[in-house]
Amino acid sequence: MKTHFFKIVQTVAQHGSFSEAAAILGCSQSNISYAIKEVEDFFEKRLFIRSRSGCTLTPDGRVISQTLGSIMATLEQLKKMG
Repeated sequence: MKTHFFKIVQTVAQHGSFSEAAAILGCSQSNISYAIKEVEDFFEKRLFIRSRSGCTLTPDGRVISQTLGSIMATLEQLKKMG
């Protein structure tokens, strides 16, 4: 799994919208959908409940999103170490 997918999950979770996340991250909505599907397939869990008005994290998605946030913070610390 690509680590930039972690940022996509975090952005969708924060904004509750695939299209808003795409605008913020400067990519297409189909790229967002692809990344979310890849993460869902990797964990074999559904991350978001999708609706016409946006999306919300599932209970599993909440746990995975929080964990990915911690992983992202750790990776950032490691990058700073050189």
